[in-house]
Amino acid sequence: MPVHTPQQQAAITAQGDVLVMAGAGAGKTSTLVARILDRVLHGSPRVSLDRVLVVTFTEAAATEMRHRLSVALEAAAQPSAVEECEETSVAWARDQRALLESARVSTLHAFCLRLVRDHFHHLDLDPQFAVQDAAQAGILRNQVLDEVLRAAYLDQTDAGAGVGEFLRRHAADGDRAVRHLILRVHDYARTLPEPETWMAEQRGRHARNEPECWW
Repeated sequence: MPVHTPQQQAAITAQGDVLVMAGAGAGKTSTLVARILDRVLHGSPRVSLDRVLVVTFTEAAATEMRHRLSVALEAAAQPSAVEECEETSVAWARDQRALLESARVSTLHAFCLRLVRDHFHHLDLDPQFAVQDAAQAGILRNQVLDEVLRAAYLDQTDAGAGVGEFLRRHAADGDRAVRHLILRVHDYARTLPEPETWMAEQRGRHARNEPECWW
């Protein structure tokens, strides 16, 4: 088992609601896994894995967390891992290892998908609905961008004239670079809690006579 810092250990054993803020590489995954194991194997009372929900942002993180839980539960399920060979503790660990296959350890969107599928009849949805994969979403996004740019190119208003002037200055060889920039801004805005507010702020800053925020 990894050695945890005093701050990590406090997060592992703290009772009630806990909010942990940490940067990349700070050991968040190992700390969360240790907190789960602490509740599952040593809690008073112990918490069964089928009562635990763990969500992450990426498939890689969910896979890594499930693997670490599997390794730790496998070790705990061995009689030699328990003082005085406490048979009840070994049996509990084995039960939890078996439950891991169906445990709710996944990305946030995968959990939401599972929740919707379980209750599709309450939502008036087709039970055969599916979630778009990245390739499908990319095709649709480019189609929408095509329509937006086409409308801007045909726009006869002052706004359309501004688009044309911008393209003449910055996209004389085609709008590929402009399209790439638009998609980058879109991707970044989607990571923010209030993307529309952020976009409005950027437009306001850009409209200033002295755009000091745009150096």
